[in-house]
Amino acid sequence: MIPGPIELDEEVRRELARPMMPHYGEEWLQIYHETLGLLQRVFQTDQDIFLIPGSGSAGLEAAIGSLVGDGGKALILSNGFFGERLAAIARAYTPNVQVISGELDRPIPPERLEEALRAPRAEIKMVAAVHCETSTGVLNPIRDYGKLCRRYGTTLVVDAISSLGGVELKFDEWGLGICVSATQKGLEASPGLAPLAISKAAWEGVARGSSPGWYLNLRTWREFAERWSGWHPYPVTLPVSLVFALRKSLERVLAEGLEERFARHAQVAALLRQGLENLGFELFVPEEYHSNTVTTALANSIITAEELIRFLKEERGILIGGGIDELRGKVFRIGHMGPQATPEMILPLLFGIEEALRAAGSPVEPGQSLRGLDVRVG
Repeated sequence: MIPGPIELDEEVRRELARPMMPHYGEEWLQIYHETLGLLQRVFQTDQDIFLIPGSGSAGLEAAIGSLVGDGGKALILSNGFFGERLAAIARAYTPNVQVISGELDRPIPPERLEEALRAPRAEIKMVAAVHCETSTGVLNPIRDYGKLCRRYGTTLVVDAISSLGGVELKFDEWGLGICVSATQKGLEASPGLAPLAISKAAWEGVARGSSPGWYLNLRTWREFAERWSGWHPYPVTLPVSLVFALRKSLERVLAEGLEERFARHAQVAALLRQGLENLGFELFVPEEYHSNTVTTALANSIITAEELIRFLKEERGILIGGGIDELRGKVFRIGHMGPQATPEMILPLLFGIEEALRAAGSPVEPGQSLRGLDVRVG
């Protein structure tokens, strides 16, 4: 129950055990293009998709470096650990980085972005923001950011690593420039691939620059997609087993239906948060700002975050996450995305937390976490 990597369904695990095959040729390209088509449906786009081998951060570096690697100005919206990572990536490519910092427990208001964009001589080539800030569970208003970036003629890069597949995201309708995810979270597959969607407008921004690098340069990926389209439309060897697994997981995502899937994640998130509050925990992020894929709660005087994490692992075989950076030791984080976003996964977790509280001396009654809740299992 950590915020990724997640549990894999048996169907997806079986795909990892398929016999190896070359990463080129007619048979493989059919599988590859099917996978890209499924990703387009999940991103809700008809724009270009690339599958970059590596973590989500590899995809983010490809996006940011390709846009501002020539020294262009980057504006980063940061209200958490992974917002700061966007800034670190940008600083590796350009000295012209401006950061708008926000509070950890709530989104950065779009008004602050507009103020920066309309400033005299702003000349901002790229804005980058995290959709779901995995370190806190805050869901930033990417749709509003996209509208502003279109209005002021800049490209928005979105980190959708822990949101895609679990909460609403409409790449084309929202006018996003580049959106990067990772396969080991809401997409229900193994770590190791960074899906990236890029718009025609963002391609124009990439083409106008002269960023360095080769592997993580989107110009390289586009060149091979065009020049070697018939047999090897990417510059490197693809991890075919991971693509097998991703194709199967995407089929499962779309068979459920995106709207139905988003509703399931919302229902499970509400169940978990109310259960935690019934047990006396305070949510770190107000409900209206929380993503439906990650929940963060404050430790309390009864049990520390480390004690709770250790009890659940040793006594119940359940893993949850701790705080990162300045929140280390202050909060605990629970992932509920993909197969984890079901009552069958949440209820044992809540009952395990009840046990941990009783072991710490709290008079928690069995089932107290579910008081007043209508829970349907199966």
